[in-house]
Amino acid sequence: MSQPPFSQKFPDVVVAGLGETGPQPADGRSIAEMVLAAVQAALADAGLGYDDIDAVVTASVDLFDGLTASNIAVTEVVGAVMKPETRIDGDGLAAALHAACQIRAGAYGVVLVVAHAKPSMADFQNLSEWALDPIYLQPLGLDFLACAGLQASAMAAADPAAPERWAETAARRLNAADGLAEPCTAAQVLESALVATPLRAGMCAPLADGACAVLLRAGGPGPRITGLGHDLDAHLPGDRDPAAWPGLSRALARALKGAGSAVSDRVFDLAEPSCFYAHEEELFVGATGLGPDTEISPCGGLFGGAVPVAAGLTRLQAAAQRLRADPDCRRALVHGSWGPAGQGQVVAILEAGP
Repeated sequence: MSQPPFSQKFPDVVVAGLGETGPQPADGRSIAEMVLAAVQAALADAGLGYDDIDAVVTASVDLFDGLTASNIAVTEVVGAVMKPETRIDGDGLAAALHAACQIRAGAYGVVLVVAHAKPSMADFQNLSEWALDPIYLQPLGLDFLACAGLQASAMAAADPAAPERWAETAARRLNAADGLAEPCTAAQVLESALVATPLRAGMCAPLADGACAVLLRAGGPGPRITGLGHDLDAHLPGDRDPAAWPGLSRALARALKGAGSAVSDRVFDLAEPSCFYAHEEELFVGATGLGPDTEISPCGGLFGGAVPVAAGLTRLQAAAQRLRADPDCRRALVHGSWGPAGQGQVVAILEAGP
């Protein structure tokens, strides 16, 4: 006898509360102050208090915060004193999936998920060099931006017209995001500074400070996480296909299976990918097999402000808000990634509540 779908075997995981500070180029608040504001907003949105939280899952990276055990800096403001807490050293969406598994296992009824980053405190790309292999890669001066450039270079070598498409994608996402005084054009993107051949500055989502908090609970009204999956590819970029995200394909297959869907069932009304660079949107579409009927990042995605570590959780928040507000949007695919050139991949399938 076949096993019932994962989503039917365990309690529904509902997105009950949403809160974030909003991406800002340089937030004058401390990390703890940013996180507190996001948590308070999520609690108010869910109509809950700190006493209602059973456990906490946070996402942060010591290297980027300049701290040892960076989650300790926010223990009090996330309400984790004398409560179970897990810290995920990766994307915030991975933290949300960890929390979802805790709820599905019946361990907790309400779990708070929080992610934060403050790249304005230090040069993020320089710090990212230290996240790479110390023997073979660090001596070359590689960082996350250089790895993205190598990836884009491999794609452009196979398709010389690709950079023009990326410029169009970047302009479209920037125009969809809030805060632009004048519309951006693809020509302007192509004229921006070359930062990692063939990537131009305009093809890179602007880094931002921010904190994001999401309350998950077992059952109740609201969007549900019905499928989840993650994958970790080889750390060395040279050991992977430079122009593809096979890890994302594997993660999505697991999420679809967990949601009780056929692996070929890739029908989504909305997709919110974590694309720090314009060329990554092509990688995302290629790996997921999404069709033209899926709306991708209608509000600009990370081009409205990319908060490292918290990026995937902000995409979960954007998708949940859309599912709440738009009755025609019933199913969404949320994506997060981390590491050099998308080494880590994580996805969640969200469906509108009854």
